[in-house]
Amino acid sequence: MTKPRQSLSSLFLKQVPAAEREHIRRLEEIQKAHDGRPFHFDDGNLRIMYLNPKCMQSAMKLDAPDELVCAYSRTVMGLLMFQSKPRHILLIGLGGGSLVKYCYRHLPDCRITVLEINADVIAMRELFMLPPDRERLQVIHCDAVTHLRDNTYDADVLLLDAYDENGLVADLNTAEFYAICHANLVENGIMVANVWGKPSALAGMLSRLRQQFARQVSWTRSPDSYNLIVYAIKGALNQADEHSIKTLSDEHPALQFHELQSRMLSLPLSADYADPEDELAALKLSLSTIMVPDANVPQNYADWKKQIDQ
Repeated sequence: MTKPRQSLSSLFLKQVPAAEREHIRRLEEIQKAHDGRPFHFDDGNLRIMYLNPKCMQSAMKLDAPDELVCAYSRTVMGLLMFQSKPRHILLIGLGGGSLVKYCYRHLPDCRITVLEINADVIAMRELFMLPPDRERLQVIHCDAVTHLRDNTYDADVLLLDAYDENGLVADLNTAEFYAICHANLVENGIMVANVWGKPSALAGMLSRLRQQFARQVSWTRSPDSYNLIVYAIKGALNQADEHSIKTLSDEHPALQFHELQSRMLSLPLSADYADPEDELAALKLSLSTIMVPDANVPQNYADWKKQIDQ
């Protein structure tokens, strides 16, 4: 299989056109001025956070800061099909705060706790128009693994949206960490992970989550990138019926729940893999059907911006 582009975070070809080289050169100058730290870049109505010139973290429209610009973030919000009225969302990874802002605006009865390891990312929260900490929102500067060992939450939803330029963060992709996440969810809670990387690494992640969450794990690829969005259910699987999907679609018209439903994959709950290698093989086969080269995925910044502006 041809190796796919890895992520919305890796929009750049190895052999890039002249305009793309100039764009990267500008980003490199900005990064140099920021001593290699995360930085932002404004392009017309867009404000974009970069971890480095080849790793876009998030994007925001200046005139609509609560809008979910990137399709992967809209796919993450498929969590509402399983938890339509969450009371507490625990989010690991702040970035530009796209998910925080959407949930803060559209889920007014929900409390949001964010764990972010990078102080430089937190320092940009006003640039990305995040509301200040108050009763409904708290951003904590910490290492999520250590923090969750020492603190217990009663989250209805746990969003894992933390990665680096190489994809999965090793400390956030272990059986021990997934057990900690499981323990911080209420019964019938949901963990949603936005990840990217090699299919072999992603298959291992799915296998660990299936073991921790009694095999109640589904996944799909984002329509505009090679981000994999994974949904893991604790307790009884309680997915929205057709009537509930219609109600959710009316409340959140940008999220396209029916289309998301049609793209979601899983292994049969009845499947019994006595040999872990058999399960890994089945997961890799499932991933091979979606982690494939896709003409709809932009290959450079100009193509991505054109898609966003449509």
